[in-house]
Amino acid sequence: MATNGWSTNLTEFVDQAEADISQMARVIAQKMLEEVVLKSPVGNPDLWQANINLTAKNVALADAYDANVDARNASNTGKKFKKLTQRERKDNFFVDAKAAGQGYVGGRFRGSHIVSVGAPDFSVTERVDAEGLSTISEGASVIQSAGRFPVIYIQTNLPYAEALENGHSTQAPGGVYGLAFIGVSEAYK
Repeated sequence: MATNGWSTNLTEFVDQAEADISQMARVIAQKMLEEVVLKSPVGNPDLWQANINLTAKNVALADAYDANVDARNASNTGKKFKKLTQRERKDNFFVDAKAAGQGYVGGRFRGSHIVSVGAPDFSVTERVDAEGLSTISEGASVIQSAGRFPVIYIQTNLPYAEALENGHSTQAPGGVYGLAFIGVSEAYK
């Protein structure tokens, strides 16, 4: 029977294990935050169906005008008609017009992710962050301040977030949070 006891102080071992577990939770949360933010779609009005339809209609009208120029010139011996310039297509046929999203700046969803510790935060931020860097930086400081055995929440509370998670965006057809969770959990198995 051994009389010398443990070679390592159990209290020190437990303290180190707790610190290591807490640090790993912060590392995983940080990676999850980065994945969520960077996988978040950034609105692009050029991809919106209403704008695609309007552009297609207006371009078709301008193209039809140009197609008729040759026929009109063949039957007209007087003044000759000319095809539209790019400026005339924009000014007269509104080929660059937007049906929706006029003045829209993308990045609200990407900037909407909130990090909290201990309890969810149900606030809605108005932050617009197309690159996602300030959202990641702000979330990282919350994550790093988490204590021992932290429960870290990463969420968004925008009303259209659920639609995006369900594949409403062509930029994120598989959603955001679910794919980020799968990727991070696979990386840290």
